[in-house]
Amino acid sequence: MTNESITLRQFRQYFDLREVVSKQVYERYGQACWSFFDMRLLAVVVWLRQNLGIPLYCNDWDMGGKFDERGFRANLDPLVASKTKAGKLYCSAHCRGQAIDLSSGKMTAEEMRRWIRQHREDLPYPVRMEKDVNWLHLDVANTTTDILVEFKA
Repeated sequence: MTNESITLRQFRQYFDLREVVSKQVYERYGQACWSFFDMRLLAVVVWLRQNLGIPLYCNDWDMGGKFDERGFRANLDPLVASKTKAGKLYCSAHCRGQAIDLSSGKMTAEEMRRWIRQHREDLPYPVRMEKDVNWLHLDVANTTTDILVEFKA
């Protein structure tokens, strides 16, 4: 068994595939959507879920909620399509399966960012976190050697 299959199996303990892709992506690709994700991202999210010890939520479209683009984003998903239509370059880590936006009813996004900063040396891979938003944006699209980079979109 490879490390990638272990990571995927662990990730599935905490998240259903529909939570991390949009409805149209899920309807088109089904279980093949797992192949869109960078295993480093899944490893970081598993680590966070296991060590933070609280439920984390991504998309909720499958339960009638409003969130459907907080995980993997495809070219026809509204956020990405609107950028293209407006002629704006959009190279988000979400479009490469390297980013996820998470929330929890147990901690605010700032509390989670603070906790991650305190435990940055234990992260399995370098991450970036978006500042000043009310969700936890994590991505592994880090191009520096720092273990933790914070940015403002």
